[in-house]
Amino acid sequence: MSKSQIGRNFASLLVGVSLLTLTGCMLSQPQDTAQTTPETQTSPEAQTSPETAAPGTGAVANVATQNGSTYQPASRVMPITIEGQTVETQLNLFQSDSLPFTTYVPAKDFQTGVSGSNQGQEAQFYFSPTGTKDPKAYIQVFLPPSTSVEDLQQSLLSDQGIMATNQWELVDRTNVVSYPWATEKLIYQKQTPNGLEVGAIYLGEHQGNAFYVLTHYPAEYADGFEPRSAVILENLQFKE
Repeated sequence: MSKSQIGRNFASLLVGVSLLTLTGCMLSQPQDTAQTTPETQTSPEAQTSPETAAPGTGAVANVATQNGSTYQPASRVMPITIEGQTVETQLNLFQSDSLPFTTYVPAKDFQTGVSGSNQGQEAQFYFSPTGTKDPKAYIQVFLPPSTSVEDLQQSLLSDQGIMATNQWELVDRTNVVSYPWATEKLIYQKQTPNGLEVGAIYLGEHQGNAFYVLTHYPAEYADGFEPRSAVILENLQFKE
């Protein structure tokens, strides 16, 4: 065998060894595996909107479900500013089969009641932050039998109306009202031996029938009563 053949065979042998070595290194290295995050199934309840107040108000937003319908949660907690301090307050849903509206009520601050007669249906919310009902501070929602707004205005302001009967003095009257269900606001006051009592009567109309919402409280209660009562008024919704 010539020297040139021996050289060619030796070179081929080196190439073969190199290929075997390279192949062994490639086989000994772990292969990368593509990892995918499994898709998480979310229940319809988890996909609903959080139970939050409408921005800038104390109104509780209806919760939207995945299919587009809405419902009102039975209770929720929201911050209320009372006498300069923010207090986390539990609100309970108020509803009654005999009344065409719902609202939210600060659970520890009001005692609720429903009554009716041939004069109409009403709901009462008595201020009770100490656990005892205070008859001097309350909200009343009154729905008389089929009545127009004009007739209801007359019954409130007539000589035999609620204003005259209770000796309430009309202080102001305005059509500029912050609640969407109200069309007019009557502001009144009464001086008593125990101090000044104040309040407002809001007139509204639902499905052609007039109603009113009345607030009443001693003026000295204002810092505690007004922010709590505003939650009830802001969340008042009439059923379709």
